[in-house]
Amino acid sequence: MKLKIIKEANAVSRELLEIESEEAKVIIGFGEEVGTGDVAERINPMIDGLTTGTPNYDGVFVLRNPENCNIVDYALKDIPIFLVRKLKSLYDVCMDFKKLTKKENIKGIIESETNKVKDLEITPYLVDSSNFNTYILHIKDKFGKSVVISGDFKNYDGSYGQDKLNTAISIIKNADVLIVEGKYLGKHGLEFSSGKEILEKLRNIMKFYKQVFVLQSETDLIMASNIYQAALKTKKIFVESSFLCNLATIANGSCPSPFSAKKVYSYNPLVLENMDFEFKKKYVVPFSISSALTKMKKGKYVMNVTKDFLQDIQILEKERAFYDACIIVSEWKGFMEDDKELEDFMNVLKSYDMDYYELYTHGQVNMNTIKEMIYKLRPKVVIPLDFSNEKNVENQLDNFKVLKDGEQIKV
Repeated sequence: MKLKIIKEANAVSRELLEIESEEAKVIIGFGEEVGTGDVAERINPMIDGLTTGTPNYDGVFVLRNPENCNIVDYALKDIPIFLVRKLKSLYDVCMDFKKLTKKENIKGIIESETNKVKDLEITPYLVDSSNFNTYILHIKDKFGKSVVISGDFKNYDGSYGQDKLNTAISIIKNADVLIVEGKYLGKHGLEFSSGKEILEKLRNIMKFYKQVFVLQSETDLIMASNIYQAALKTKKIFVESSFLCNLATIANGSCPSPFSAKKVYSYNPLVLENMDFEFKKKYVVPFSISSALTKMKKGKYVMNVTKDFLQDIQILEKERAFYDACIIVSEWKGFMEDDKELEDFMNVLKSYDMDYYELYTHGQVNMNTIKEMIYKLRPKVVIPLDFSNEKNVENQLDNFKVLKDGEQIKV
């Protein structure tokens, strides 16, 4: 096998990994953005055979968060895109809520089952329940050469997916090359809160209020689970948007669903009133039995909100006026800086009589987990992706190699 980075290696979330065997050539996507023209092209060049020209790849494997991985949108239509079935279901929900057309070249594959792509055997293993779930890939060629790709999984305190990671490693046994997601490696000095710390921070804020509005990424199911646990500890109900209700139900255990968890209720934002009958029948009506409106008027609650709640928040404030209320922002700061609609929504919230808190966390896989993977898999080389500052870790990992854009190595 031959491995190559075909994106600029020093740009955040821009790496694509190409793996080529004697018969096959595939791309591994990590949630990165790829451009096909205009402004995006100045950030990411077009890729011949992948996003433009004649198809030259046998498949694209996306490890996480297909909603934000626009290679799903831009890959040539004749190239199959492989998503684990649960990821595909979550992707379908996102496309329906955004009123976007789903790609016909997306193929659902089964967790822990091996897929044959010509002379390559590719097996996905679930290792994390956050951000649409995250998978690692094990790739073997006909000569028995083995590559493991860790993906970008969160590892707050080992309580999310650690057992599944250990199980996957025990099945894989060894690797010639280990590809690790490198965000953590280049972010020394940032706060990496454990799950217990996040839960305690949330509880310490929520206990002083009757109404709590949490602006969070709805696709971060671990954070939603922490918010739910904090709501229970402070004797509040948890109110989820219709979108989060659907994601939580599909994730099946990664996040509290109104169908399976106590004191979880749904709220349908007014923006959904414009959706057609079939959409409402599929995504709204099933959760109407757990509507939160009556409960919100009588009791204490925690509610996840997004910029789509602007009209709802304005009506709530006008009808009842908020009392003993606060807003907790737990969005990634990059979204806050780049999204004008989100900025406008936040300005409205701040104009009301509510206390304001920020709770930003960085939950990428930590160094101890990376070292444990290296110890158990015994790779000959460790290659980081989404990484720019090797000086921070060059003395901490053995056989550590940063591939430059276009650089190729043989396995």
